[in-house]
Amino acid sequence: MSINPADIITIELNCTGWPVPCTRDITRHQLAELLLTLDDMAATTTDQAPDHAQNWPTPDEAYTNAPHLFTETTTLAAASADPETELDREWYLRHAALLDRVALHAACFDNAPGAGTAAQEAEATAVLLLDLDQACRDYDPRAYVRQQYALWASSK
Repeated sequence: MSINPADIITIELNCTGWPVPCTRDITRHQLAELLLTLDDMAATTTDQAPDHAQNWPTPDEAYTNAPHLFTETTTLAAASADPETELDREWYLRHAALLDRVALHAACFDNAPGAGTAAQEAEATAVLLLDLDQACRDYDPRAYVRQQYALWASSK
């Protein structure tokens, strides 16, 4: 049986002291991320905060096989301009990754015009992806994009 990571499932969390259980519809992919996060949390002691940074790929690792910036820009622009195309999580992930890559490229040049704006746009779009995925806001948003992009790229 094939499992689609985009399938929507309902989870119910019921912790001691909660007046009612918390029920949410999430994708199987989001469930996998939640279980990894809970596993990380269980591995830490109460005296020590979890170190999520160890799970983040570097930009080079995340974007190793990513298309050229121009190609990706053209592809995403075409999809967003097509009224028949519904922008899904994949589009938002690729868009966030593209802006992250642009910001990284701009940061390579000292005093590059727009470098600050590129970083701000990358950060804002990464936060949008965090919200779309209902992921923890404690994560480094751009590192989260890199992780998710690397996972997506390895699964296609």
